[in-house]
Amino acid sequence: MRTLVALALGTALAAPAGMAAAAPQGSPDSAAAAPSLAGKWTLNKEQSEDARAKMRDAGGSGRPKGGFGGRGGGMGGRGGGFGGRGGGAGGPGGGFGGRGGGDRDAEGGNGGGNRGGSMRSFFEPPETLTITQTADEIGVDDGQNVLHLHPDGKKIKSEGGGSETTTKWRGNELFVETKTERGTKIDSAYMSAPEKHQLYVTSTLEGRSGQPITVRRVYDAAE
Repeated sequence: MRTLVALALGTALAAPAGMAAAAPQGSPDSAAAAPSLAGKWTLNKEQSEDARAKMRDAGGSGRPKGGFGGRGGGMGGRGGGFGGRGGGAGGPGGGFGGRGGGDRDAEGGNGGGNRGGSMRSFFEPPETLTITQTADEIGVDDGQNVLHLHPDGKKIKSEGGGSETTTKWRGNELFVETKTERGTKIDSAYMSAPEKHQLYVTSTLEGRSGQPITVRRVYDAAE
């Protein structure tokens, strides 16, 4: 009898340790397990898709209505900015969502151009990307501006309130969703392929009407 009691007591004491050992580890989406996107990358034009060509194939004109607008020009309408009055989409002095201001970065600051989610970068991808990465922030430098992304899933509005950006890890992809007050949405997914020394950037443009357009860009690791 004493032997049975001792065995039962020993099993009860050992159970928590066994359960702790079998406890699931951190989610693949956690910061500690996040894949590295850091490095300097160069656009591989031969392996990348052309957004204008895909838009033409889908029945569009190959360029957004109203054009990019350049200095002070309209992006998506007649004389109007993409998300405000007098602002261009990505040209000098044009605002993505404000009045005559530069593009706002993901933190709402005036970053001079949100190429990670802007209309211009969808049609004219940057030739190079320099990415720095910590557990809390990912910086994407296109040679002209730096986009500061915080993959915590929180919605961040631009300073003028014309756009809203959400960044989070989705499996092995860094997913960046940008919405404008006019209903246009651009989703960009960054994924590294270490075995190929490449970075894939897949972007989808979705408006109020018409089918979404998805393009895939390939960047090679700079030697």
